[in-house]
Amino acid sequence: MKFFFKLVLLILVSFSLQSCLVSRCERPQIAGYIYDAETKLPIANCKVGEVLSQSNGYFSLKEKRYRQFAFLGFEAPTLAVNEVVEKENYVSQNIQFMQPFGGGMKKGAYHNADTIYIKKNILKTN
Repeated sequence: MKFFFKLVLLILVSFSLQSCLVSRCERPQIAGYIYDAETKLPIANCKVGEVLSQSNGYFSLKEKRYRQFAFLGFEAPTLAVNEVVEKENYVSQNIQFMQPFGGGMKKGAYHNADTIYIKKNILKTN
């Protein structure tokens, strides 16, 4: 019986030494500017993800991270980002990108969305 408990303890210790809790990137910080496609002027209060753009069109989404129990030798998961850009009377767009091993990005990960031009919605609904 003692041998069984020692064996279980040895297996648990060796298992825990080969794995660890790691920080994974769910979304890097994303920053950029929103402009009107026709006038080329910045658009204030445009909703990008969970934030609103400033008067100069600038927006910045904070980095999101989560913790995951990972085993030694396992690769980081694919990072797929899809953030909606929307403003009343404008056609909505998405900020989309994918990185095959992006979940393993170090803390402080950053994505420059540069300048996003959105078009006015010409269709009127009654």
